[in-house]
Amino acid sequence: MKKVLSIIVGLIVVFSIFSFTGCGSKKSDVFNENEIVLSFSAMSDIHQQKGKNDIKDKLVKALGYAATLNGKPLDLALFAGDLTEEAWRQTNVGTQTDYTTTYNADIDMLKTAWTEALDLSKTGVFYTLGNHDTDPSKLGEEVMGVMPSLFKSQLGDEFFRIDANDSAPELGRRHAVVNGYHFLAVQPDYYWTGYGYSSEMLDWIDAKLGAITKEAPEKYVFVTSHPPLYETVFGSCTPTWSDSSLKKVLEKYPQVIYFSGHIHNVLQDEIQISQNGYMTAADCGSVKYTDWMNNVNENLTRFDNDCGTRINDFSQGLLVQVDKSGNVKITRCDYYKEAIIKEPWLLSYPKAEGSHLKAYDNQSRRDNNKVPEFADGTTLNVALDNGTFKLDWNCATDDDQVRYYLVNLYMKDGGSSVKIKTFYLATFTYRYDEVSDMPTHFEWSFTEQSVKDYCATHKIEYTGDMSFELRAVDVWYGASKSIFATYTK
Repeated sequence: MKKVLSIIVGLIVVFSIFSFTGCGSKKSDVFNENEIVLSFSAMSDIHQQKGKNDIKDKLVKALGYAATLNGKPLDLALFAGDLTEEAWRQTNVGTQTDYTTTYNADIDMLKTAWTEALDLSKTGVFYTLGNHDTDPSKLGEEVMGVMPSLFKSQLGDEFFRIDANDSAPELGRRHAVVNGYHFLAVQPDYYWTGYGYSSEMLDWIDAKLGAITKEAPEKYVFVTSHPPLYETVFGSCTPTWSDSSLKKVLEKYPQVIYFSGHIHNVLQDEIQISQNGYMTAADCGSVKYTDWMNNVNENLTRFDNDCGTRINDFSQGLLVQVDKSGNVKITRCDYYKEAIIKEPWLLSYPKAEGSHLKAYDNQSRRDNNKVPEFADGTTLNVALDNGTFKLDWNCATDDDQVRYYLVNLYMKDGGSSVKIKTFYLATFTYRYDEVSDMPTHFEWSFTEQSVKDYCATHKIEYTGDMSFELRAVDVWYGASKSIFATYTK
């Protein structure tokens, strides 16, 4: 009898050990750097263009840095649209005459860059097209309908070796499985509408996600398309620049991490990852340029898109790594400096109760946001020197980064003040990969003549007696208290 009991006890012990160390072991939700099972870059807006070798070189450098940071070749290189600059132009349409339905010079440059940067036998390429690649609002459906198949045929089979049998890149939809993880790509039929996807495309991805997540409910599924989902990342609150129809489908699946582009925003902004209790959305930034941080700089006469150093000192994207438990680490990359931007975004593997969607919830982060502050005694200094107004001040501090400064200019008109202009002065956060790198002093100037011209155009008497209001604003639109200054001529 004792021998039988001993055998039973032994079996219980063995079963218990197996339960905790074998297939039934509890997964850790802490990312394990030593057990990475999948790694891929996530980039957008690479805008390859005929004859532009400098832009090609930016992409090659970006992919090289991503692999170096990963410590080995990437399993996948994901691209969230705008692969080319003008691939949507066709023969005898518009102003271009050197594009055909069988060959496209921008696609050729794209293929050259990818072939130079990647060992395609080790790193798969997975993309969706963007509005610069195929935009029916430019030339119509009949012309644009051939673009997905043109990309596929001109790139060649080696760029689609990872595709599953149900993948159809010639129709604008792709499906791949890499190291056991599913990737899905779809593209809109239209841009600038907020509801750009066909019902067929939405039904396709809905069916795929339903089957994939039913089979593996604790695994992420990586989805990409060019436009951001409405009311997720920065810039997506404008309906014409985002999409609501795809969002309604993806929100049914908490396992989805959605990668988009289109916005060209800086990845220093923490709102570039977004969770709303239903799924996760991440912006891929832009490899070629940022215009959000330049366009926010608005003078009395608007700066053009090349203000600042828009092209030459900017290039950003993501490195995504998945560990054995299914946790995800997203590292923001500054390809120009070959440096890491701030701390990585960390996501635990998908859980039925939804706790994996709490870390980057927009509403709670906005509610807990600390607004920027100026140190006691900070002054706004204003001087007129040889026809130029010069302003300077000591910078505000924030729990993150001050995104821009807002300066209201008022002109005294009789007994009251009239607002002449609001200036939005970007801090160019893309130049600073860490909060501690941000400058401590800010200077800005504009000409007196520009004020006079503005007043003349708007029929306001220029008296020369002005007042200024300064506020610091963060990415959640939290604003500091105002600092005031006056100037009397």
